[in-house]
Amino acid sequence: MKKTALGQLRKYRRKVILAPIFKLFECVCELLVPFLVKWIVDYIATPGASEGEWTRILWPSLIMLALAVLGFALTMVTQYLAARVSADYAYDLKKDLYWQINRLSENQIEQFGKSKALTLLNNDSFSLQVGVNMFMRLLVRGPFLIIGTIVASFTFSVQAGLIMLGTLALSSLVVFLVMGLTPKRYQAIQSELDHISTLGEDNLSGARVVRAFHKEEQEKKRFAARSSAYQKKAFALSKVNAFLNPLTFLFVNLGVILVIYLSGYQQEAGGISAGTAVALLNYLATALGALVMFSRLVTSLAKAAASKKRVDEFLALEPEIVDGPKEAKALEKGETIYELRGASLSYGGEDYALRDIDFTLKEGTHVGVIGGTGSGKSSLISLLERFLDPISGEVLYQGEPIQEFKLSDIRKRIALVSQKPQLYHGSIRQNLVLGNPEASEEEIALALKDSLADEFVSSYEDGLEHMVEEAGVNLSGGQKQRLLLARALLSNRPILILDDSTSALDYKSDAAVRKNIKRRGLTTILVSQRATSIMDSDTIYVLDEGKVVAKGTHEELLSSCAIYREIYETQVAAS
Repeated sequence: MKKTALGQLRKYRRKVILAPIFKLFECVCELLVPFLVKWIVDYIATPGASEGEWTRILWPSLIMLALAVLGFALTMVTQYLAARVSADYAYDLKKDLYWQINRLSENQIEQFGKSKALTLLNNDSFSLQVGVNMFMRLLVRGPFLIIGTIVASFTFSVQAGLIMLGTLALSSLVVFLVMGLTPKRYQAIQSELDHISTLGEDNLSGARVVRAFHKEEQEKKRFAARSSAYQKKAFALSKVNAFLNPLTFLFVNLGVILVIYLSGYQQEAGGISAGTAVALLNYLATALGALVMFSRLVTSLAKAAASKKRVDEFLALEPEIVDGPKEAKALEKGETIYELRGASLSYGGEDYALRDIDFTLKEGTHVGVIGGTGSGKSSLISLLERFLDPISGEVLYQGEPIQEFKLSDIRKRIALVSQKPQLYHGSIRQNLVLGNPEASEEEIALALKDSLADEFVSSYEDGLEHMVEEAGVNLSGGQKQRLLLARALLSNRPILILDDSTSALDYKSDAAVRKNIKRRGLTTILVSQRATSIMDSDTIYVLDEGKVVAKGTHEELLSSCAIYREIYETQVAAS
C-alpha cells in the first residue's frame, strides 16, 4: 500500500476519535456553568433575599466546583492523548521518510534535493505533529462552544441570541478568510526554506573552496538575497495573520457593549436581567477564547496541510532501484561475479558518464581501474553496487541480470571504501564495527594492523575509545583513509572495492596496505589515479571520457596504451 503523510494515523484512530469525544464532554461542563451563575445572581444574590435563601448558594456552587473538576480531568486526558498520539505519529512519520530516503537511488535523491529531504524529515514532520496535536485538542472545542453559546443565548432572549449570533458570525468570517489565504503562502515559505537549507549545506561543505577563491562576499550576498525572499513571504503571511486577533476581539467586544447596553433597559421595556447579562458576558468570553484557539488551529492546520502536500509528493516517488527475487550463491575461485556488456550510464541530459562498458570481475582476482578525473571510475562502482542502473546494455551478476537479485544479497558481499571519508561522531571502535558489530578484539587489532591504522590509534591514551568528530574533522586525510580501510577489512566481506581510497597515503604506506590486503585473498577492485597502486592487478581497465580505452596487465598496457603509459611515466618521474 502506498504510504502517505497521514497514513500512520490509522493505527491511532481510536485515540484520535476518543480525544474529541472527551473534549466534547468538557465543553458541556463549560457551557453549564453560566446557567448556574445566572440562577445564583437572579434568584439568590439579589437585594432583599432572606438569610435562608443565601444558604442555597452552596449547592449550585458545589455543582460548579464538580463541573470544574470534571472538566479539568477531561482536559488532562485529552491533552495526554493528543500529546502521545502526535509524538508517536511524528516518530512513525520520520521513520517512513527515512525509509523512503534509503529506498530512493542516489540519482533520485539528487534530483529531489538532499536539503529538501532533510527539511521534510525535520521541519515538515514537526508541522504535521503540531497539526495532529491541535486537531485532536481543538477541532471539536471551537465549533461546539460557538454553537453552544449561540443556542444558550437564544434560551435567555431573542435579542441576546441575535447579538451573540452576529458577533460570532463576523468573527468566524474573519477566521475563514484567513484560512483561505494562508495555505499557499505556507507552501511558498517552505520552498524558500528548502533553498536556504541548500545554500547553507553548500557553504558548509564547500567552505574551503569558497575561502580559497575569495568568494565569501559573493556567498553572503546569495544567502542574503535568499533570506530576504524568505523574509518577504513570511512578512506577507504575518500581515494576513495579524488581522485575525484584532478583528475577532473587536467584534466580540462590540457584542459585550451591546449586552451591557441591553441589560440597562427595564424589564418591562424588553431588557434582560442582571444574571442573564452576567451569563452572556461569560458566554462571550468563552466564545472569544474558543475563536482565538480555533484561529491557532487554523494556522497550525494550514502549515500542516502545506507540509502534508510536500511529504505526500516525496513518499509517492517510486524507487528506480528495486529488489529482485533471487538470492546470491557462493562462488568458487575463478567463477565470474560481474560482467558488464555494453553498459552505458547517464545522470540526465545528453552526456554519458559511461558508454558501452565491457567489464568482467572473477572470484579471487584483483582488478585495477585507472583514469583521469571525470573518466567514470566512481560511476562504474555505482553500477556494480547497483546504486544506479544502466540506461542501455546490461550488468550481469553471477551470470544473470543484476536486477534479478536482492539488493541486500549484492551489497552484503561488498566492502566499499569510497573517496569521501564517511566517519561518524563517536569512538574509533564504534566507527570500526559499523559493518561487523560482533567483531572480536583480535579481529579489530588485525584490521588496524593491515590498514596501518594501529600506528596512530596506539598513540592515543584511550586507544579505541578515542572520540572521532563528525566527518573525522579531528583526523588527517591519511588517518581517515586508514580507519576506513580498517572498517572495510573488519567487515569480512568477500569483495573489497577501494575507490581512490589510498590517495592520502604515501607510496610506501600504499604499497604496504595493498600487500596486506592481497594476503587476505579478497576479490579486489582498486580504483585509483595512481598507476603504481594498481600495477600488480591481474587485469587493469583504463577509462577515458566514460569509455574503456584499453585493458590488460601492467606490462601489456605499457606497450599498447598511450594513455596508461603517459600516466605511469609522469607519476614515476614525479616520484
